[in-house]
Amino acid sequence: MFERGGLVVLATLVTYVWLAPHAIMNGDNADLAGVGHVGGAAHPSGYPLYVMWLRLWSWLPGSPAYVGALATIVIAAGAVLVLHAACRAWGASSLAASFVTALYATSPIVMRIHTEAEVFALNALVCATVLWLSATNGPLRGRRRAFVLGLVAGLGIAHNLTCVLYAPVGILGVVRGAREQGPLPRALVLAVAGLVVGLTPYIYLLVAPETPVSWGKVHDLGDLVRHALRMDYGVWQVSAHGTGLHVGDNLGELASTTLRAYWWGPTLVGVGALVYFCVRPHGPETVWAWRLLALVAILVGPLLVGRLNVLPRGNGLYLTQRFHLQTVLVLAVFVATGLDAVATKLALAERLARLRAFARAVPIVVFIAGTALVLPYLARVHTPAVEMGLRNMLETAPPNAIILGAPDEFYFGMNYLQGAVGLRTDVAVITNGQLGLAYYRERVRQRTGIVIERPDSADEKLSVTIAEQALATRRRVFIDGYQLHVAQSFPLVPFGLLYEVLPRGSNPPPIEDVFELNKRLYEAYRFGYTFPGRNAQHATQMHDHYARTWDVIATALDKAGRAEQAAEARAFRDQLAPREDE
Repeated sequence: MFERGGLVVLATLVTYVWLAPHAIMNGDNADLAGVGHVGGAAHPSGYPLYVMWLRLWSWLPGSPAYVGALATIVIAAGAVLVLHAACRAWGASSLAASFVTALYATSPIVMRIHTEAEVFALNALVCATVLWLSATNGPLRGRRRAFVLGLVAGLGIAHNLTCVLYAPVGILGVVRGAREQGPLPRALVLAVAGLVVGLTPYIYLLVAPETPVSWGKVHDLGDLVRHALRMDYGVWQVSAHGTGLHVGDNLGELASTTLRAYWWGPTLVGVGALVYFCVRPHGPETVWAWRLLALVAILVGPLLVGRLNVLPRGNGLYLTQRFHLQTVLVLAVFVATGLDAVATKLALAERLARLRAFARAVPIVVFIAGTALVLPYLARVHTPAVEMGLRNMLETAPPNAIILGAPDEFYFGMNYLQGAVGLRTDVAVITNGQLGLAYYRERVRQRTGIVIERPDSADEKLSVTIAEQALATRRRVFIDGYQLHVAQSFPLVPFGLLYEVLPRGSNPPPIEDVFELNKRLYEAYRFGYTFPGRNAQHATQMHDHYARTWDVIATALDKAGRAEQAAEARAFRDQLAPREDE
């Protein structure tokens, strides 16, 4: 069990299940948990292999977010197991492989993302499998090696396109398979055949139903290509709303992530091994194998991360850190083999062999210590603040209200609560960022009667037009805090986390009445968690919204000469605002 990393895998499985969140954490997490529960196509590129896996688990009791987390945790444990095998196949000892996989499994970003419904755990399993199968001491030989590598590559592409950056090592494995059982053309044909078979999960997108949580309906091959290539976002963009490249910031955060993942010293050993083995190969591998592995590290590291069009600050840090996972994964091989090389150089291998029982305990001690170090971070970011905020919006909205919002957390989170959980489906939710999609405009028309022509990308005041049409339906209309043009065009009334939109020319109620209204709303709001600090990303953002409402009310009360009520409003603001002492 120790030789194959079983103790670390078991520790990973048990710890991750203990840490699995029951609520949604962010937009992508909400989307994947939702489609995993009720079906449909996830946001581009669709991730059909992962969605099919989530659907297999949807019968389990518990919230869709929790069930999705459990399904992901099984994959995450598998990734640790295969990564251990990959390290061994590239020449690391069982002790070094266990030590490094314990560090990997307890690194902050791995432990955070692999314990919630997210696509990157399955991507890690695919990439670790490519490393394992391609090594000289991999588990397969000859044409079987070539076919299975093609199959894994196809399955990877049917999940997350970034796995193609592991192609240099995958091609190495196919060529090795041909040399072991030639000729090369036959091995290539088998690899291509495996690739085609591996791509078949994309058929799911063609047959998946259009559900309330799905990203439209994929009708034909053209739709499939568009969805798989992320054309709604931009093929080479992480976000359709990115702010340009931030190379220095993103590379700095990548360095920080990898240093924390392997506790600085081992990270530096791994980086040194990456350079050294390209000149002086280690273990059973050739110098060209190490060079190709180093090329993969460069592709998934500086080249990929340097192209991210999101500034790694606040919620953007979470968005970009997910793309650090492939670097952390491939670096594990260099760290494990590098530590072995150092141990050999210092003649430590024989001493460790004499202390076999002690040595076997080291990875578990490392796992426990790593988990203890990460728990405060997880407590900050694994919080139900986002879901509870969205629930509070929906549960206190008037019957048949219309809510206009903007962020991904708003769109995917409301989809999750209404489409997967069944909460307040009478409320119509319209998200600005989706209005460029024809299927979404049709959904809005069906739910509200509002007809939106294909929007001009230069029409910054489309939200004003929609607000006018929404008011014309005689339903009460609300906006979130991102609708600047609506706020400039209509009278508004603070309404908890939202603002009610009044027809032009209307007189808002007295601020004293608004103050009492919001007190009643906040009495009805549910929390049940420790309020976040300034660095809790999505949770911080949600509590900024809570606080902003009371700041607006306090300012208006000051102007009305209501000093006592203004002080009470500021007390509410300070109570709900993110903590400054984190």
